[in-house]
Amino acid sequence: MTRYLPAKDRPGKAAWLGPISLCLGLLSWPTPAGGPILAVSAVICGTLSMTTRTEYRLDWTAITGTTIGALQLLLSLMLLAMAAGGH
Repeated sequence: MTRYLPAKDRPGKAAWLGPISLCLGLLSWPTPAGGPILAVSAVICGTLSMTTRTEYRLDWTAITGTTIGALQLLLSLMLLAMAAGGH
């Protein structure tokens, strides 16, 4: 039977993946050069937090960090496409 425990009760380093994802996602916006790299890291950490240890509830910080990182990646891709198109 699966338990649904709060994500903050996770043992070990897995408990930090959600907050790390949120911090990296937020830091990716004011950092122009390294923004996409931080955004990819945020998406990876958030995805790992949401897919491992499924007996725990989804961590809101992982969901938010993954979303913010994905939006930064989308913006970076749009800017790259505009620059390649000559705009």
